[in-house]
Amino acid sequence: MRSERGPAGDAQAVKPRLRDARWVIDDGIPITPALEYLMGEPRVLSGRDIDAKAVADAEVLLVRSITRVDPQLLEGSRVRFVGSATAGTDHIDIGALAQMGIAWAAAPGSNALAVVEYVLSAIALSGFLPRVLNGLPVGIVGLGMVGKRLAVRLQQLGCVVRAHDPLVRDWPDNVTRASLDDVLSQPVVSLHANLHCEAPHPSQSFLDLSQAESMAQAAEQRGMGLFINAARGELLTPEALSRLLASPLTVILDTWPGEPVLSDAFLSQADWLSPHIAGHSLDAKMRGSNMLAQALVRWAGEDSHSLPTDFSVMSAGERSLEGRWSGTDATDWAADFLVSQGTLAREDARIRATGSRGLLPPTFDALRKTYQQPSEWSGQAIRMHGGAPELRNMAKRLGLSVVE
Repeated sequence: MRSERGPAGDAQAVKPRLRDARWVIDDGIPITPALEYLMGEPRVLSGRDIDAKAVADAEVLLVRSITRVDPQLLEGSRVRFVGSATAGTDHIDIGALAQMGIAWAAAPGSNALAVVEYVLSAIALSGFLPRVLNGLPVGIVGLGMVGKRLAVRLQQLGCVVRAHDPLVRDWPDNVTRASLDDVLSQPVVSLHANLHCEAPHPSQSFLDLSQAESMAQAAEQRGMGLFINAARGELLTPEALSRLLASPLTVILDTWPGEPVLSDAFLSQADWLSPHIAGHSLDAKMRGSNMLAQALVRWAGEDSHSLPTDFSVMSAGERSLEGRWSGTDATDWAADFLVSQGTLAREDARIRATGSRGLLPPTFDALRKTYQQPSEWSGQAIRMHGGAPELRNMAKRLGLSVVE
């Protein structure tokens, strides 16, 4: 059954049966059993190829963060439902969708664990893990689903964590609430704020040249520091990034101002780079697809009982580290483990192999499309035979399940 979109706010507008609907889907979204069960007539396109012509006759549109969803894309189309298989919604004009009577859903929290693992691996790869475990403070900006999980994981490791988020009331235990200036002055700073322009606490460009100057001066006084942005590039200005890159800070960028374009100057000065893949674990992308499937069922008013419920992702199973435990320092083992599980070093090498002329959208997209997505390691079992108690304790504090 085909149906015309009703007027904005018309709760009585007839909704299409999902299997009878025409779908347009970003090719970066995995087709899980749940989505496949619901799917009508899918047209799978690259995110940058999803334009007004492509969606004109579609009723269901599923995107990731590359596609800008606004009136320019949707005006005159038959789209009734927009789903984004991502946690962030800054690429969706939510107000316009409401005015056009189009339902929408995202996947908040779907990538949170993957980003936490990325940041922990980045801290280890940069050589800062021993100092962080020995009391070097970490500052976190933004305690949403990612930032809060990171703060809790660091706290479980015994780290000193200071955080800033004026919108959060449910504050994690043992995480110090601090001002933005105080958090940005910490030796290790990781950004996890949502990108928005809403008063009274807009986050877009909050890290400007003035803030960067203060961070750079603090790093110069210490002779070191670590800055990680695995959130959104537009949280800081190009001028701020330029100042941070010129300071003693070790700079790790998964996102940057002007993404996907990256100048040759920024590419050559950054210490470690990855093409916005911090949240791209196999588990995270599957989780996002399944969250959209559930949202589609709720929107269409269809029976959810027949929806496939086996949403598990194939894992590597129990990891055997026999022979690596005896005589190994717990902190050294943790650093080795995190580096071995991370993809930052590999992705940095792939970006730099493209040359020193910076990145343009086609190369950026190709890097993301060919990214070898890992499984998440948190909660996985590690088999141990022997090993000192402090090693077993470290593995548990990292979030692993230790099997004797």
